[in-house]
Amino acid sequence: MTVDNGERRSLILVPAWPGQPSSEELMRSALAGERPRTDYVELAQAINGDVMDMAYLNDRATWIARAITARGRTVPAQVTEAFLRRRQYQNIVARADRLGLPLAGMFKAARSRRDLVLISVWLSPRKKAAFLQPLRVDSHLKAIVAYSSVQMEYAAEHLGVPRAKLHHVRMQADERFWRHDGRPSENLICAVGAEARDYATLLEAVRGLDVQVEIAVGSSVLRSGNAALDLGPTVRPILASDLPPNVRLRQQLDHRELRELYARARLVVVPLRDVDFDAGGTVISEAMMMGKPVVLTQIRGQADFIRDGETGLYVPPADPGALRVALERLLTNPEEAERMGGAAKRFAETHLTLDGWVAAVAEVIRAPADSA
Repeated sequence: MTVDNGERRSLILVPAWPGQPSSEELMRSALAGERPRTDYVELAQAINGDVMDMAYLNDRATWIARAITARGRTVPAQVTEAFLRRRQYQNIVARADRLGLPLAGMFKAARSRRDLVLISVWLSPRKKAAFLQPLRVDSHLKAIVAYSSVQMEYAAEHLGVPRAKLHHVRMQADERFWRHDGRPSENLICAVGAEARDYATLLEAVRGLDVQVEIAVGSSVLRSGNAALDLGPTVRPILASDLPPNVRLRQQLDHRELRELYARARLVVVPLRDVDFDAGGTVISEAMMMGKPVVLTQIRGQADFIRDGETGLYVPPADPGALRVALERLLTNPEEAERMGGAAKRFAETHLTLDGWVAAVAEVIRAPADSA
């Protein structure tokens, strides 16, 4: 995406890969109602920004960045391109840790600009944390926007990032797209997503339960056909085990099909491994925006969405018995489930909208470096 109205533009680096839809394609699909709006596309509109995606690397990048891209190394290509273009943009924003941390390191090594904004998911892994402690590249970050309050605290307490540079903005869901169509719910539980999921515990919990269960995982995970051993620990338990007769695996749903699945479900379950980042945040925010109660594993990194007993239920990690009890509670008490779903929707409409996310992040980007 290129925005040019005569003013100095902002630059947003986003993860890039071969075959990635361009920002223009994403915008057209969203306008046609085929998919939700994309956060970085909306942010680019708000801050007069160029998006450095695969289309940018192929069509607009310097010859150096194109040569690096041709070797299949998109992250080094993007970081190099942003460094070379650093004087052409008023604001530079990195939409991923693997882009922003190395770029901040290059700025520091060159004694260059100190106002990069990083939108971060997970800073605690050793390879990422090393950029902040001991390398201290935060000296050349104006701000870190953290999805997880847990990760934000980790950055302050363990990595020494000044709290004034840390901003907590939850994951979002497009409030225009994720809307319930009013259909009655069915005797159905749905689980969606792959990252850090504990589907082995879910399968054990629902075995023999009088409810249909649909598990939806996307094409980015199921890229090797039905070869379970190639799919990693998240999906392997589903494909390699004997599925209970009440469980159905669904693959490669588009966004409209996923919205229909949410609408049909009585509740959404997000079974997680005990990781220290907010895994499942996208699914949780979408489900809450659809007015569905969420049963969620209470892990170290997931603390910003569910109010236990109000918008959903927490269960301990790797405890199929506790998970089964929570599911049965909402299945056998539809009034309570409906009440929680309504509360979840109100929370989402107040705290989890895409428009709210864009406004909050844009405010951080526009703020002077000493007040971001």
